[in-house]
Amino acid sequence: MGKADKPGRPLLRIAALSDIQGYPYPEDAGMRNLERALDVLAPLKPDIVVNAGDINDTGNDADAVRYYRARCDARLGPLPHVACIGNHELSFISGELKAARTPEVIRHDFNAVFGYPAGARVMRRTVKGFEFVALHLSRAEGYAQDEIAEFGDALADAVACDPARPVFAVTHYHPKDTVNDSRSEEKSGALRRLFDNFPQVVSLSGHTHNPLRDPRSIWQGGFTAVETSTLCYGSLGLEPPAANQISCLLPCGHEAVGFIVLDVYADRIEDHRFSARDRAEIGPDAPWSFPWPHDVETAPYRFDLRRAAEVPPQFPPDPEPTLWYDYGFIYLLFAAAAPSDDVFGYRVELEGDDGRATSHFHVSDYYLAPARRRDRVVFRAPPDALKPGRRFHCRITPVGFFGAEGRPLDWDFAVKADYLLRRDAPNCLPE
Repeated sequence: MGKADKPGRPLLRIAALSDIQGYPYPEDAGMRNLERALDVLAPLKPDIVVNAGDINDTGNDADAVRYYRARCDARLGPLPHVACIGNHELSFISGELKAARTPEVIRHDFNAVFGYPAGARVMRRTVKGFEFVALHLSRAEGYAQDEIAEFGDALADAVACDPARPVFAVTHYHPKDTVNDSRSEEKSGALRRLFDNFPQVVSLSGHTHNPLRDPRSIWQGGFTAVETSTLCYGSLGLEPPAANQISCLLPCGHEAVGFIVLDVYADRIEDHRFSARDRAEIGPDAPWSFPWPHDVETAPYRFDLRRAAEVPPQFPPDPEPTLWYDYGFIYLLFAAAAPSDDVFGYRVELEGDDGRATSHFHVSDYYLAPARRRDRVVFRAPPDALKPGRRFHCRITPVGFFGAEGRPLDWDFAVKADYLLRRDAPNCLPE
């Protein structure tokens, strides 16, 4: 790693993975990315492996979970593991298997792989004096009240062992309104209310496949929450989805796969983010580092403080806006705003001379390695956003991750009157 190793070996090194959504074959995309992650992790010699769920793609069997554990053991040695069941372990079960693959059977199989009691819903491990507590999902909709109560008792016991040390809470879903895409009350509201009682908690969660280059992958408030990302494909849960997404999928999302390593020192915790695709650390000279013990007033990753300090991204002096007609679609091309690490996306507002206005959002390619980012943005106008023979005023505004907006690009153009627009959008991303 980068500067993190200069003070010497941390007290504890945690490898945190999630969302492989895999099948037990080396050709599988998730398992191939697991091998890339293990290439990096083996020389780093972690003390424990954490997995925040969705190792399986379906709940048909536990074969992918067994394969995952076997590959970790082969590459890293027989390390302690803490893992929890995600929604994919419980779901997408073939019809003829649904009666047999109950949540109880799935939990039994999963626990057998990681050495937990067969029926356990809450798992606890102590590694080098640090406590880990994990909670299984038993239904994809969220956690039941009795499960949260049992989890809370285990957290309270873990904190009591040493109130000055962090306790690592492992769940598939995020606590509500913390890291990006954690808006669901049903899935994660109860987790948030529970963790708010424990400033010692460092929450590790997956599920949303958010890229680790997104600065909202770490949050601090009454406790600390860290996104573990994905080894399958990158997603972003905008509502509605951006104009260059299909559902939640990001363009080139298979490039946005990653994992983290947490180094725990006596006075701080460092979050080292890695691109599995590139087998390289993201920002090796500047890992996300937060002091310990946790103090909400001085915590560096509070969203309100980061929002207030955000510098708006800006277009270059001449963004060179250009129209491109191609096979029934109209594209708007313009120079990317900078710095590219700080550009979440672009709000594109179109108003025709008939008074009809539409607004769209285009996600930037911030989640790719800088060498693979484009210096020009290609925005494909959605069906019916532009009309042949009409004049349009276009305003394009670069937007930062916490909402800061740069100076907009204003542009007037006319659409060719005889251009035959396609009304259907092919089921593929323009990139």
